[in-house]
Amino acid sequence: MSDDERFIDYAEIDAAGVFHIRVQRFFDFQGEPRGLVGRVEQAGHPFDGLWAATWTMIVGEFDFVEKLCPRWDIELGPTEPRVDDWPVPPDTPPAYAGHGGTLAVSQTAITRFLEKMM
Repeated sequence: MSDDERFIDYAEIDAAGVFHIRVQRFFDFQGEPRGLVGRVEQAGHPFDGLWAATWTMIVGEFDFVEKLCPRWDIELGPTEPRVDDWPVPPDTPPAYAGHGGTLAVSQTAITRFLEKMM
């Protein structure tokens, strides 16, 4: 399916708020750690059960506790994402995509990170 044929709803992911992803694996791009694949596990959340591929849009050394990357992009869909050199966008609905999120081990870590930025 071409990008023109598939529909990805960017607004719904922005409105969905915080959710939890159980990490299945990490992936590299051009020899650098850049992202992860996992599944949303949060009962009652609109994305519960969907697969996620998410990646840093900034190259650097980050962790999920103290040194967070402020810019992660994400795509969600009902099937496990394929990652060649880069994640392949989902082509089975429902599919969602978003940008500008932050990943961390907990909401507390994100709150601390955002407070330091202010």
